[in-house]
Amino acid sequence: MKLNSPSERSTASRIVSRTSSGGRTHHRQQGVVLLIALIVLVAMTLAGIGLVRSVNTGNMVAGNLAFKQGATLAGDAGAEAAIGWLTPLNGDAALYVNNAAAGYYATSQATLDPTNSHSAATVPAVDWDDNNCSGLAFSVCVKPAPAITVGDNSVAYIIHRLCQTETDPNNVGNTCVTYQSGSSTSPKRGELKYGDDKRFEPLPGPYYRIISRVKGPRNTVSFVETMIHF
Repeated sequence: MKLNSPSERSTASRIVSRTSSGGRTHHRQQGVVLLIALIVLVAMTLAGIGLVRSVNTGNMVAGNLAFKQGATLAGDAGAEAAIGWLTPLNGDAALYVNNAAAGYYATSQATLDPTNSHSAATVPAVDWDDNNCSGLAFSVCVKPAPAITVGDNSVAYIIHRLCQTETDPNNVGNTCVTYQSGSSTSPKRGELKYGDDKRFEPLPGPYYRIISRVKGPRNTVSFVETMIHF
């Protein structure tokens, strides 16, 4: 384009200057958008990582609960095995004394901690892991019955006759947990107690406590206690 006068040249110069200035502003705006996009991308990445970790933690918790439930259910197998061992011996003098090889004890061992969570050397412990109570503080290492396998779980059990001493539960000097006879009001029928009344109605006989310990996957451990009477 040909400029014929100084005023035309001046006007053209202003137009070019404005165009150039506008172009520089446009480029600066593109740089800000890029910075914001990078910040948003970083935020979305962090949010995605957090979501993945949350899902993994949730799956782990759900899996652990499932293993725990499975271990608890497997404890029934320990109780059934113990009942199967006791049934043919019901009323036999063999149950008046301890039989450590079968995990049977004719006394309640009231000071025993079956979970081995104590730290006192005066408290008996149970050799659930078949290692002579290694690593535990104990006065006596009590042996359970040999473990049985139920699915992915290892189940061991221990049986206690709920009496304070060995020998015949009907002996005068032996105090056992018994069925409380009487009226429905005083004393209440069906109560368990330690006392001089060592007989049941209609048949005498002691109570037995079966403690099953289940060890499953991911170091899952569950304890199930069962009370029975023949």
